Amino acid sequence: MKYPIASLESRGTGREAAFTLIELVAVVAILGLLATLLLPEVSNIRERAQKVVCISHLRSLHVSLGSYLNDNEAWPQCPEEAEGAAAEQFWLDTLKDYGGDPKVWLCPTLLGQLGADFATNSDAPKLHYTPTQFDENPMSPRKWPGQPWLIEIGDMHHCGNLMIRTDGRVQSFNEALQSGE
Repeated sequence: MKYPIASLESRGTGREAAFTLIELVAVVAILGLLATLLLPEVSNIRERAQKVVCISHLRSLHVSLGSYLNDNEAWPQCPEEAEGAAAEQFWLDTLKDYGGDPKVWLCPTLLGQLGADFATNSDAPKLHYTPTQFDENPMSPRKWPGQPWLIEIGDMHHCGNLMIRTDGRVQSFNEALQSGE
């Protein structure tokens, strides 16, 4: 048996094909409620992702410093007279050949706070992680496992400044205080 196919002319264009105002208001209200519930989570996910990137940067710099330490049998010695931009440039130049790309020195959370004019702002820090100054003794950087090699310049992730230890462990300053290290 063949069924007739309804043509467009036979379909009604009247009220039976339209949504009512109440249905539209209900759909918009439900979408608004879902958006209200999900927006804070999107922000939290972004913050956690930025923290993971920051930890990854610390680990990359830890590997770069470890490679430098193995090759040169001493910790890089930033000149005492180097301050501000000169000290930052020393660290950028010293670790460049060991994978210390300038982008790895930047925390994504701080970049977001500095805004789009960061690249043109000469006062903005180019290093968001401060290396520890050890003496020339080749064993000093590995002698104290609790001593951090790098510390984040601010509490960007609301858990205390992130730091990476001699053994490659990343923890926040607050976690270190709680554990007694």
